[in-house]
Amino acid sequence: MEIYKEIEKSFPKIEKLLTEERLLEFLQTPSVHLGKYNFGLGTIIRLKLLRPKGTLFQAFVQNGFTDRDEMTIEILKGFHQSIQRSR
Repeated sequence: MEIYKEIEKSFPKIEKLLTEERLLEFLQTPSVHLGKYNFGLGTIIRLKLLRPKGTLFQAFVQNGFTDRDEMTIEILKGFHQSIQRSR
């Protein structure tokens, strides 16, 4: 299972969680500072997208990830890159 394909599938769900204003703020955040989103948006990602029996969570586990905070940061980085490319 390609983990990054699974991560990309979560992007539309993440985008729906953000207002346009919050999305623009996220977009303008330097990638080295994405950790500030680990709480708030990151919490929602962990609760809604990283369910222990879910495909995305299982893809992370199969790729050696064990910490849900690390998983969340990977998702945030991928989402950040994706929206930067699309705008």
